[in-house]
Amino acid sequence: MKKSDIYEIAIKILGIYFLVTIIQLLVGSLAYLSAMFFNKNLTSDEMLFAGVSFFVFIIMILLDLCFIFKTDMIAKIICKSSDFEQDVQFTVSKKSVYEIALVLMGMIIIVWALPDFIYKVWNYVQSLQMSTENKGSLVTSGIKIIIGLVAVLYSTAIANFLVKEKAVDKVE
Repeated sequence: MKKSDIYEIAIKILGIYFLVTIIQLLVGSLAYLSAMFFNKNLTSDEMLFAGVSFFVFIIMILLDLCFIFKTDMIAKIICKSSDFEQDVQFTVSKKSVYEIALVLMGMIIIVWALPDFIYKVWNYVQSLQMSTENKGSLVTSGIKIIIGLVAVLYSTAIANFLVKEKAVDKVE
């Protein structure tokens, strides 16, 4: 089994997890859509929130379809070329598990933070037009995306650090 095969398995599992969360998003999206159809007195903010909620639902469906049906494409993007050649025994090294977990954690953080970040950028742009500023929530969402990217891009270095930490603990 190649290291890339483990990534593919984990990505498919992530896709199944997102399928469950999409069901939760479906409930919220249907609630907002029904409110839009039955309530004629919606404010523009409520309509915007309903639209964003439905947009996030559609994006999550598309991402989930990619995770389940385009797993090999995603694996090619996130794996190094050595991951396709490197055989991994059934007993996976701790470093490999840390790398895979960090990449998946980073992907989860990015996928969950991106819609929120986009929405907060939209609100920030609107607040600039109205001369009110709310940078705190925008910065928080941006930090989440940066943490996710760091986890994905530097998973090997972080995994090496974690393996060295464990090796030092065993020596003492």
